Amino acid sequence: MSQPNPLDPIRKAITQVDKELLALLARRRELSLDVARTKADAVTPVRDSERESALLTRLMGEGRTLGLDGQYISRLFHTIIEDSVLRQQAWFQARSNPEQPPQTRVAYLGAKGSYSYLAAHNYFGRRDRALTELGKASFEAIFEAVEQGQADHGILPLENTSSGSINEVFDLLQHTNLHIVGETTETIAHCLLVRPEARLETLTTVYAHPQVHTQCSRFLASLNGVRQEYCASSAEAMERAAADPSGHSAAIGSERGGALYGLTVLDTELANQKKNESRFIVVARKPVEVPPQVPAKTTLIMATGQKPGALVEALLVLRDLGINMSKLESRPIHGNPWEEMFYLDVEANVHSEAMQSALAALTRITRFIKVLGCYPCETILPTELDSGTYADDPRLESSPAPTLPVPPQTSATAPLYSRAHKIDDTLIQVKGLTLGGEGFVTLAGPERLGSETETLEAARVVKEHGGAVLQGGGHLDDDQLALLRRAGDRVSLPVLTEVHHAHEVAAVAAQSDLLAIGGDNMQNGELLNAVGQTQRPVLLKRGPLASLEALLESAERILAAGNQQVVLCEQGVRTLDSAQGHTLDLTAIPKLKRLTHLPVVVDPTQAVAEPALVQPMAQAAKAAGAHGLLVALHPADDEGAAGLDVEQYAQMMKTLYC
Repeated sequence: MSQPNPLDPIRKAITQVDKELLALLARRRELSLDVARTKADAVTPVRDSERESALLTRLMGEGRTLGLDGQYISRLFHTIIEDSVLRQQAWFQARSNPEQPPQTRVAYLGAKGSYSYLAAHNYFGRRDRALTELGKASFEAIFEAVEQGQADHGILPLENTSSGSINEVFDLLQHTNLHIVGETTETIAHCLLVRPEARLETLTTVYAHPQVHTQCSRFLASLNGVRQEYCASSAEAMERAAADPSGHSAAIGSERGGALYGLTVLDTELANQKKNESRFIVVARKPVEVPPQVPAKTTLIMATGQKPGALVEALLVLRDLGINMSKLESRPIHGNPWEEMFYLDVEANVHSEAMQSALAALTRITRFIKVLGCYPCETILPTELDSGTYADDPRLESSPAPTLPVPPQTSATAPLYSRAHKIDDTLIQVKGLTLGGEGFVTLAGPERLGSETETLEAARVVKEHGGAVLQGGGHLDDDQLALLRRAGDRVSLPVLTEVHHAHEVAAVAAQSDLLAIGGDNMQNGELLNAVGQTQRPVLLKRGPLASLEALLESAERILAAGNQQVVLCEQGVRTLDSAQGHTLDLTAIPKLKRLTHLPVVVDPTQAVAEPALVQPMAQAAKAAGAHGLLVALHPADDEGAAGLDVEQYAQMMKTLYC
């Protein structure tokens, strides 16, 4: 007689808990719609950032008492809040446009399983609209189907984070009478799809849409001897791979789409850029009304006069009225050589007073202007929490930066790093993080990368206790770079990696959000020029024998090469104190802030040999006006390594932020 499986009662209990969770999530979604109904007659925005921040802060505190880490709580509830916001916006939108039928005919590119097909289902699924699917062979056919009344809506990809804008769609928008009525952003997870019996070594052909070829060019280049075939859509690619009885063909598409054709996943994460997203627009014959409770986006096209500064003059209209422009794209005007049509996305409701004033002013100074549509903005950014929320761990036991004088005037001949060139502080934006200005952030991570499990745990610790950037020390090879990137993505932190040679810059930049140059390379002219030609922010570390003037001269080389995103890092200088190794030069902070507009961070873990001294040096750096810290971490059992162990890091963060 077989023995009962001891896992069975545990699995049964988990199943019951999951069932209860689903019921609670459904109940919460209904309550979020009740919130929308109470705001029906009030001009109150759907999102209440202060309420969301307070909610997450409270939940993280309560979760910690139950043994749940703050990072887990924040990720979970960001997803719940995003769903709540989108549902409420859809409810308001339906209320303002009651003529929308419950069934809609949607034209999209390709057949079932294409990315456009998936985007259509995701977009209208949030609106509880049943779909009649109309797959089309081209973008032009989608426009024609909607214009001629064969379809109620068309869904079209407009831009991708990896391959950029889809020019054919922009060009068709020039000549259509349709209106943009919605948008949606979809994560594009490219997979290599094959018949179940296929193997990578036997493949002879890969089918993909041209845009997909561009987005996965590095992976495709690694397939020696495999023919690459273009298809009109990802659905066609999957259909052709499925139709090959030999099993020697593959397609690049989504896992969900491949399942519709009986294909299985052979490889994943094929895109050059790991965060691969596409923005789709929804078009219809009639415009929609966006209620005031819902954040709106307006898309317009315009042609400016053929004179110097004409575009700048038009954009100043938006600036002066406080309207934020989120996209600017130019396309040739067909039949008018060397003339451009400009596409603009602005964050404003077309019926608002500011937008109406902007349109009136633009009409006076442009040769052509047309609003393509006003529609709900569906970019839902995570609720911003102060780093102290993460650092405030109840298991642990806590000066504004000084205002410095700046030169009263600028000079065209002054060094690019100087206050004479730029009076205002440089603010460097990285994935929602701001380095510089009044903020204070911590960049932390392992001094030496270990296994994948150890690296992921280090990343979790950095985020859990308030770190804003995950940094990886040492000279990382390609596999380690990829590992650090995965860890950063897992905890939603940007990644900082040191680069050592000019020929490595492109490869490191592809996996990192920020680049670092060590003190020993501070005057490596070839390397400085190479990072100066990237679009990644660069953290430049001061060498132990370098003066501040030498540090600024090195920063000047990066700035002069084009990259204006430079962060200066003080990490200690050589002194007579041989026991200490280096001495942290805290006077460098106010001196640099007086001389330059660039952000200044401090690495106390490289400057002092004793971990017990790191915390007071970190506090002193913050008090002296540093914009942040760079902190090396190491496992608790690695006592000889530079930096802090987890408990020391957690205690330091609590002291700094609480």
